[in-house]
Amino acid sequence: MAEANGSPGSGALRPAGAAADAASDGRSSSAPARREGGARRIDVRRGAAVEVSGWDGSEPLLAQAPLLERDDEMAVLERVIGKLCEQARAESGAPGARPGELLVVESEAGCGKTTLLDEARRIAVEHHCTVLHAKGAEREQTRSFSVVKQLFFNLLAGCTGDERAAMLGDWHDIIAPALGLCPATAGFAPDPLGIRDALDWLMTGLTRHRGPVALVVDDAHWADAESLAWITSFAGRLDQWPVLLLVSRRTGEVTDVEPLLRELCALDRTRRISLDTLSRAAVSYIVGEALGSGADTAFRERCFEVTSGSPFVLWAMLREVRRLRIAPVAANTGRLGAIAADQIGEQLAARLERMGEATIAVARAVAVLGSDATTVRVASLAEIDMDKVGLIADRLRAAAILVDLDVLNFVHPLIAGAVYQWIPKSARSALHARAARLLVADGRDARSAALHLLATEPCGDPWVVEQLREAAAQDKRAGAPDSALRCLQRALIEPPRPADRAAVRYELGRATFVTSPQEAINHLRVALADDAGDRVLHLSRALGYTDCIQEAVELLDTEAQAANASATRLRLQAEHFLWAVFWVDDPDYHARARRLKNLVVRLEGSNRTERCLLALRAWYGMVRGDPMVQVLASADQAWGPGLNWTDEDWGFEIPSLLALTYMYCDRNDRAEELFTEGITELKAHGWRGTHLSYAHSMRSLVRYRQGKLVQAEEDCQIGLRLALRLPPTAPARWYPLGTLIQVLVARGRVGEAARIADEHAFGEPFPSAVVFPDPQAVRGELRLALGLADEAAADFLETGAKLEGRGVANPAWCGWRVNLAKALAGRDPEAAYEQAGEALRRAYRFGAPSAMGQALRVTGRLEGGQKGLAKVEDALMWLEHSDARYEYALTLVEYGMVLRREYGDRDAVDPLFEGLTVAVECGANALADAARAELADMGELPPTAMLGPGSGGAR
Repeated sequence: MAEANGSPGSGALRPAGAAADAASDGRSSSAPARREGGARRIDVRRGAAVEVSGWDGSEPLLAQAPLLERDDEMAVLERVIGKLCEQARAESGAPGARPGELLVVESEAGCGKTTLLDEARRIAVEHHCTVLHAKGAEREQTRSFSVVKQLFFNLLAGCTGDERAAMLGDWHDIIAPALGLCPATAGFAPDPLGIRDALDWLMTGLTRHRGPVALVVDDAHWADAESLAWITSFAGRLDQWPVLLLVSRRTGEVTDVEPLLRELCALDRTRRISLDTLSRAAVSYIVGEALGSGADTAFRERCFEVTSGSPFVLWAMLREVRRLRIAPVAANTGRLGAIAADQIGEQLAARLERMGEATIAVARAVAVLGSDATTVRVASLAEIDMDKVGLIADRLRAAAILVDLDVLNFVHPLIAGAVYQWIPKSARSALHARAARLLVADGRDARSAALHLLATEPCGDPWVVEQLREAAAQDKRAGAPDSALRCLQRALIEPPRPADRAAVRYELGRATFVTSPQEAINHLRVALADDAGDRVLHLSRALGYTDCIQEAVELLDTEAQAANASATRLRLQAEHFLWAVFWVDDPDYHARARRLKNLVVRLEGSNRTERCLLALRAWYGMVRGDPMVQVLASADQAWGPGLNWTDEDWGFEIPSLLALTYMYCDRNDRAEELFTEGITELKAHGWRGTHLSYAHSMRSLVRYRQGKLVQAEEDCQIGLRLALRLPPTAPARWYPLGTLIQVLVARGRVGEAARIADEHAFGEPFPSAVVFPDPQAVRGELRLALGLADEAAADFLETGAKLEGRGVANPAWCGWRVNLAKALAGRDPEAAYEQAGEALRRAYRFGAPSAMGQALRVTGRLEGGQKGLAKVEDALMWLEHSDARYEYALTLVEYGMVLRREYGDRDAVDPLFEGLTVAVECGANALADAARAELADMGELPPTAMLGPGSGGAR
């Protein structure tokens, strides 16, 4: 980007974007109506240049002198917006098309960022774009979704119900509270990823129905974190939308959102525009335009010196010079320094003081109230008659301190900052406290009050604690957990009354858990010490999620034994057995399983706690390899209402474990149904992070076991995509990666599976918590497919030792013995047969057809001869009536190959053809290739019917 001071040899100074023959008043011949009539209001809601001066919510774009030394910047804006609209209207689908554009305008304060953005909005309106505009504010950075609300509220509030429903669809309940369109529903708490996805959906609908969109965000360094997180995420995928994202930021202003701004500016598609201060020539030109050609050279030079070329300070100073009727001659240059200083900083405060105490009170009230500064509220906060406030406001408008709007606001953030900092700290705190009560009395919600209460000094006021707790609850339900956390931290400092302290600690612990589980544990421990109640449940959950599972289990066991009420004791026991499921090194697993079995003998599933215990009993029995009939009896008793995926008190673990129990018992249709219901519920509640990734990953595991390999791969990719949006430390990616590797191996894409494993570091250190499928066993399967039998055997042996140590005896849960037998077959057939035989004995005890079929197939292969063939035939019998279609296809093809080798081609044709049919149905390409190759070799298929390179054999 060229320097903002213009280019050498460009001739006479002229307004940016104007032709050489522009009118003397600086209006570009290409846009003759831009500045006619002074300030005019433009309706940017519908993307049309319509005069709407009567519209209450529109923003006036004030007429100013022409932009100088911004030719290059204006040319970029014209070119980018024109190209965006041209591509959008042509519905360009050309490969590599990048319809979205990201521009970041940067400069020091007062260099004209806002003016340039206003020009961009004008250009976009003239190109019939839908223009959405928002502005960050220093005092409102803690108001969650403040910028997002500015962008979309007027647009959506002005729509009919049908129009709004068409744009928001199923996302309405998730996004509407964040945008301020309706109150947040109790018990409904979307996660931040859900809000971002909802906003993406809204942008998709806008661009589809209203053409290209210009999204303009001014002063992004003061944007709230929730809004800027979405903007940054959205910017990374702008190639999907015909959107110009235009963002301005102040250089040298480091705020809490600086990391997000750095991430935004570091995106590959970012174009950065740096604005410099005005040159001497430009300042001289502006002085002449403002004060007339009689302004002498010394006066013009002094104007440059005292303003340092800042456009804002220059114009503010020149307005004051004209108001005071100071002649622009050398004799008056001595007054310019004081006049310039009066426009910002401490001198501005002194200037306001000269206007009287009432003016000071009004200015302070406006600074504190920010965007809520209506005349009525300012009058109340300043304790001045409303008519007098109106007169003072007119005076401040005439002095170019306030803008000419119904809501009182300063003309520039520099002025707002100067006035605010001028208020003594104690007085500022008192004003914010009164402003909070004023807003609540005016019908505003607790979140509006919290914006002010966060800026007050602690004073032990129970009302403050109450409002902050309510604001935190509203923020949480609106998908802003970080904002909820700030409110609760401030409530604890207030401090709360002794009777409320434990409750605040408890709420703070739950809110902190989202970002810092370890800190959450500290708060929950204190809350538990003050008042146990159900605090122990959330403390145990925090311990479990931070890999302190042993402590969680022992805490719950202790509390359950000490509980007096039977219902409380049963609830604690349920949570105790739940977390013991994930304790990898549980030394008492068998005894714990027996305790659970005895506990549920008399339970009938009459309430949610009983159904949860029955679901856990089914899981424990399945893991131990108890007869499947017993396991399913407990699972069927547990199946019923109340096992919700989004229940914050119970979590999603119970319905998930119940679904997995059905899967391992070969009731895959019911397991798939449960996970599909879970995905629907999670999406409806806006839970788009770990939970949704896990649900898709587990449904992919179900579909893999069913032989629906194509659908399983799709689910894996969705689960992995969601997991990769989470922090790198989140364990969510292990679940989709494990199943994805298994699916790719089954489909014959072993090299791709190996590449993905390397790319995502799928290896040591493996997670210490229980993961489905077991990651080390999956790596063993991959190594086996790559021909690394010894390395695979080592993985299976380590997996077996780990699982056996914690009581996992069911080969349906993890077929490590069967796979170990395959790995050992080449170098130690006897040991291989022993492992396969043990897997078969355990599979018979459990009774799941898929587990028996797999163990029979491998045992038969190792045994060989007539007895071995009979075992393979038994495997086919079991698998034919199960929905383990891939395993059935694998066994058919292997059976056909054995028949051909032992008895000739004629007997092998039918199983090979059937195996080919089922393999194609499953999407098992390598297995289908192997069957085709065998049939072609027998003359049953022409060679042209075979697939190309990359064919593989049966595993």
